[in-house]
Amino acid sequence: MNYRNTRLIYAAAISIFLASCASVGHKPSDSQLEGARSDGSIMSTDDPSILVEKGMLTEAAMAYLALANQKQSPEKQQIQLKAINLLIDAEHFDHARNLLNEITNNKLTETQLVYFAYLNARLEINNRNAELSSQWLDLVQFQDFTSFATKADILKLLIGTYNLAGDIKSATLERIKLDELLNSDEAAQQANQHAIIKGFISYSPTQLQELVDEREPGIVKDWMELSLLIKNSKNPFRLGNMLKSWKILHPEHPVSDLLLAILAPQAEDEPAVIENIALLLPMTGNYERAAQAVRDGFLASFYAAETPEIKPTIRIYNTAGDVNNILEIYQQAKDDGANVIIGPLRKEAVEMLAHGTDHSIPTLALNQIENSDFYSNNFYQFPLSPEAEAQQIAQKAWQEGLNHAAIIAPDSKWGGRVTEAFRIKWEELGGRVTSEAIYNAKKNDFSTPIKFLLAIDKSNARKKELSKIIRTPLTFEPRRRQDIDFIFMAAFPRQARLIPPQLSFHHASELPIYTTSHSFSGHVNRKKDRDLNRVIVGDMPWTININQNDDIKLNIQRLWPNETIKFNRLYALGADSYNILFYLNWLRANSNSHIQGATGELSMSETNLVMRQLSWAKFRNGGPVMLPSTSHLTSNQSE
Repeated sequence: MNYRNTRLIYAAAISIFLASCASVGHKPSDSQLEGARSDGSIMSTDDPSILVEKGMLTEAAMAYLALANQKQSPEKQQIQLKAINLLIDAEHFDHARNLLNEITNNKLTETQLVYFAYLNARLEINNRNAELSSQWLDLVQFQDFTSFATKADILKLLIGTYNLAGDIKSATLERIKLDELLNSDEAAQQANQHAIIKGFISYSPTQLQELVDEREPGIVKDWMELSLLIKNSKNPFRLGNMLKSWKILHPEHPVSDLLLAILAPQAEDEPAVIENIALLLPMTGNYERAAQAVRDGFLASFYAAETPEIKPTIRIYNTAGDVNNILEIYQQAKDDGANVIIGPLRKEAVEMLAHGTDHSIPTLALNQIENSDFYSNNFYQFPLSPEAEAQQIAQKAWQEGLNHAAIIAPDSKWGGRVTEAFRIKWEELGGRVTSEAIYNAKKNDFSTPIKFLLAIDKSNARKKELSKIIRTPLTFEPRRRQDIDFIFMAAFPRQARLIPPQLSFHHASELPIYTTSHSFSGHVNRKKDRDLNRVIVGDMPWTININQNDDIKLNIQRLWPNETIKFNRLYALGADSYNILFYLNWLRANSNSHIQGATGELSMSETNLVMRQLSWAKFRNGGPVMLPSTSHLTSNQSE
């Protein structure tokens, strides 16, 4: 590319940037910057780079800006750009943008124009604008080398841009390029390698196999094949041996042994011998059918598992009735020789068991207590938590570059809990809730709360007021508020089928709708669910991966076709509660480890809470279609 054409491209891109900054406010005073002195003075030093070495980035930036005022072009602009880079490092984004906007681009050299584009790309990543970031990075990548940024720096920006745009494949391929540049930083390289594998295994086995088949032999194909091996594994302990064998066959592959140890248990992590299992479930009364589903899912996994040398004995204890009896039942199970206990299921019983006794043997409760900080060495909690699902929806929407949320939820305790969990996580991430409405779940017409949510009622009120002033009837198309990027819908199936078409009727057909698993019955019914089309749901693989041919799932559906319609997810909980028993110690010892379960990707918190990473699907033609996971690292975690 010749110099003149390159400058034209730079100028065009710069004009895009300047137009996008038209609404930037006044530049804050130096005293508002963190670490700067109140009188605007700077620390005296002959060389601002010394301040950089000391980690005093704000002071160094101020020193460079003072130095730039003593210089002429083009040296002046070079020093200014260096100062702006430091301000971005120090997270003074608004100040950096204003200073960058003040630079006269016709005085920049070609190299400085590339620097200018690089800094704009950094700011657009922070502003979560993938499109503009990509445009600026197109200019930066014309250069084979820059004095202001390493190749690794530029790759990290590119990865962040692809992640914001939801292009997982491209982000993962760039991570493979980045990997060889991180040899000097073992922790950063391991995190990047883990992200490579997570990127590839976010695809279904069929999709990932297609990627492998179309790729020529080389390092990229090796990463894909390794990820496919992990994706297809059903037995984590067997996977550990398979990964060792794979590494022997690929001795030059850069994947670290430490990462392989995180991905699957090693020989020294052999599962504990379990001889006696106690199931504590409310087998009669109001919870009878739910308990039966958990029990049958548990037993289905038990019978399908590879036969160990000692097959465990299973005893079932009925915990129905007075919740105060749970401590007595728990003690009876221990006296009968149980060396691991599953249950109880009811939240009140779990609360009592958590605080009412010591936990001398491993206990996996199938619910969660209120105190999220509670910890007992042998006490584990495995809930199907609606609050956790709402939090993951907030994370997904944020990862996809959305900023402004509207919430519609039922006027109920459940609706309040789910809404609060979403709001807290969303605002913690940096998002904003711009509108919120509650509805009466017993009704069919939700037009009133939807009009309030979208500010259609205000638009209609303005029309009436204007008609009154001019004394003339108006032909009027109401306009919804424009500061909404997506809608978080808390609903159960009946309401979830009614709300989206009513949102479309009120001019919100283009807004994405995100919802928890509660909106989907868990059983495909294309006729009833056709109005869920375009809704994005976070759920367990057991229910939304309709093409999954899992033997346990198919057997359960064959044996209990009617029960699975209502209790499908509880069968999955039972199945996972058996399989996870053998990995509790390994998961607890390895915070970055996980196993693929029926209810999701399972890992463990520092308080022994089993956490589920949801799968994602978008409804099309009345059924869920799996989407690639967005569990990749966000742009500010690109290392």
